[in-house]
Amino acid sequence: MSNLMNEVSRHLSDDVIMQLTRQIGALDPNMVKKASQGVSELLLQAISKNAGNQERGGGLFGAIQKDHDGGILGNLMGVLSGQQQVNNQSTMNGTGIVNHLLGKQQLEAAQVVSQFSGLDIFKSGVLTQLIAPIVMGVVGQTQKSKGLDLGGLAQVLLGGGGQQTQQRTSQGGGGLGVFGKLLDMDGDGNMMDDLLNIGMKILKK
Repeated sequence: MSNLMNEVSRHLSDDVIMQLTRQIGALDPNMVKKASQGVSELLLQAISKNAGNQERGGGLFGAIQKDHDGGILGNLMGVLSGQQQVNNQSTMNGTGIVNHLLGKQQLEAAQVVSQFSGLDIFKSGVLTQLIAPIVMGVVGQTQKSKGLDLGGLAQVLLGGGGQQTQQRTSQGGGGLGVFGKLLDMDGDGNMMDDLLNIGMKILKK
C-alpha cells in the first residue's frame, strides 16, 4: 500500500467510519470501511491520472493549492459532523471534486465500489463524495509539506499509488484492480457492461 493510501487510511479511523456510516444511512460499519478503502484507492488513482495529464494536471494542481491544504484533517470529526465550519466551502465540495476527477464515470465507479464492498450503489456514490475532500486533503497536505510542484506531485502519486497498486492487484489484491480498469475506459458507451463483467470476474475469484 502506498504512503498516500496509508495516510488516508490513518485518517479513516473507527470514529470517522462510524460518522460516515451514520451520514449515509448504512447499517454495517465494516461494509462502509471496506467501501471507504476502495473509494480512497479509486480517487488516488484518478488524481494520479489527472496529475500525469498535461491538460488536466494544471487545473488539479491549482485546485489543490487553492482549496486543499490538509487543514480539515486536524479535526476531521468536527468537520464531518458539522460542528466545525470550514472557511473555504470548496474544500468540502465533494460533489465538485468527484465531478472533476471521475466525470461521467461516477455511476460506474459507484457500481464497482458497491460490487467490491456490498454497500448499495446509492450509498457508495454518496460515500465517494464524502471521502473525496479527505483524499484531496491528504494529497494537498503532502504537496504543501514537501513544497512539490506539479511534476513532483505526479511523481509521488505515480510512484506510490500507480505501479505498486497495479502490481498488488494483479497478484490478487481483491476488487481494487477493477478501479484501474475503470479509469482506462475510453467512454465508448459500453462502459457499464464491460465494467460489470470485469467486476464480477474479479469478485468471483
